[in-house]
Amino acid sequence: MEPVAIRRGHKDGDSAPARRGGRLGPGSVLVIVVAAGVGVTTVLALVTLGSYHRNEHRLLALQTRLTADALAASPLYVQDHLGGAVRIAAAGNDPSEVFSKAMSGSLTKNGPFSDGSLWRLSGTVPHEVTEVGAGPLLPPGSVRMTDLLRQAAVSKAAFIVTRVIAAGSSRLGYAIAARGTGGLFVGYSEEQLPRDREIAVPSTSPVAQLNLVLYLGRKETPSALLEYDSTAPLPLRGTVYTARIPFGDTVLSLTTSPKSSLAGSLSQYLPVGIIAGGALLTALAAWVAWRLARDREAAESSGQRSEQLYAEQRSLAAELQQALLPSELPDVSGVAVALRYIAGTRGVDVGGDWCDVVPLDNDRLVFVVGDVSGRGVAAAAVMASLHFACRAYAVEGHPPELILANLARILRIDQTGHFATVLCGILDLRAREMTLASAGHLPPILIHDGQSSIVPLKPGPPVGVSATAEYLPGKFPLPAETTLIAYTDGLVERRGESLDAGLTRLLKAAINAGQAPLDDLLGSVCAELINDGPTADDIAMIGLRCLN
Repeated sequence: MEPVAIRRGHKDGDSAPARRGGRLGPGSVLVIVVAAGVGVTTVLALVTLGSYHRNEHRLLALQTRLTADALAASPLYVQDHLGGAVRIAAAGNDPSEVFSKAMSGSLTKNGPFSDGSLWRLSGTVPHEVTEVGAGPLLPPGSVRMTDLLRQAAVSKAAFIVTRVIAAGSSRLGYAIAARGTGGLFVGYSEEQLPRDREIAVPSTSPVAQLNLVLYLGRKETPSALLEYDSTAPLPLRGTVYTARIPFGDTVLSLTTSPKSSLAGSLSQYLPVGIIAGGALLTALAAWVAWRLARDREAAESSGQRSEQLYAEQRSLAAELQQALLPSELPDVSGVAVALRYIAGTRGVDVGGDWCDVVPLDNDRLVFVVGDVSGRGVAAAAVMASLHFACRAYAVEGHPPELILANLARILRIDQTGHFATVLCGILDLRAREMTLASAGHLPPILIHDGQSSIVPLKPGPPVGVSATAEYLPGKFPLPAETTLIAYTDGLVERRGESLDAGLTRLLKAAINAGQAPLDDLLGSVCAELINDGPTADDIAMIGLRCLN
């Protein structure tokens, strides 16, 4: 998806009779007609059968991939809920209380997890910090639990997955590690699997025509079976398709087969009809060709419509996000301003990234960059409320630290299930300095005299974690021709690599852009970092440059 940049700117004759000497006898004619009829019928029947199976396999593959795309959200809720709770706890002063609050919304009756526990690793020895929920099936302190926590601490995967079976119950266990000011922490939680591993698919479901079987890992064995349609015959036979879905340090294998013909019963029994209607070969062949072409066209059209609908949904999500961004930039003498927003590649939901610039007078302006956890309408609503609240507090004249403190009082993660990281700053052109405060947000960078550096700003807790959070401001000089870039984490974070690598890449890209105009500089930085690999998250950026 393209980035959104905001700038200021014949008639036939009679047949000759056959000569008597060359005329074929009745027997020979019969043999030829029968042979031709049988041959044409056989060829048509075989072609039709092959086309039917290809269509079945193509339609099965399309529906399976669409179902797999829906299941691809499973790793996201593990990272958002459990991973988010661990990261917040690792960054806070009271890991036990923060983790318990962050996990509370995930342990409800309809929540994804049945329990949760937080562990601190001293060297390779885990110590339990706190436990919430009904308690895990995997015994705390057991060798298996210890090995799992250690594995999560050193793994490059987003999270570690294990299967736990005990007392007639089956669960999936997840472990995610995060390092913070209090050291290395690992969160562990379990998700209850259906009893007997059977699930009932409603007749109104889009996948009601499919037998569904879900395995943990790449091996489709009884021991790896997670869930299956209660009406599905195991193992699946006939036309079968398998899709692999990345899931932490392993994969989910979704195997499907059709319960009935996906292309329709007529296509299924058409080869038999062709063989039975051999006496009507000519008329039937024309009808078959037309019917097969129509079925194939319908199958391809269905796939194209699905792809078009997906693209339209993504476009609507991006337009909604754009509508929540500033429609134009303020004109402040002595400073150039540029904003840029790029929608991520993950799903069709609107994200929670935003940025804004609010002029206070001819010499001062307030700028804000924020990122609400999660995606969808709820995250967008939280983003909108924080966005407009920031504007109101800025217009009232509050400094950055008080703006963040006020935001912390209006957002609570235990009520909304969301938190936000926010960077807020005031640029004072007369004093040639800027004042910054951060609520768990990544620090901005400065570009001056061909060099780039990270602003040494100490962050406070994310907004929503604590209603009484306090934020320390930092004042920094801002010489002429200095450029500041503030951004959200989608610009620098990549799965499987450290944040330091992303920040280093950003600093290098900023230097490579040279003294380009500000909007071109943001475009160059985005192009270099995104070409390095597509981002699954949205990106919001602000660029400010003191002109003289």
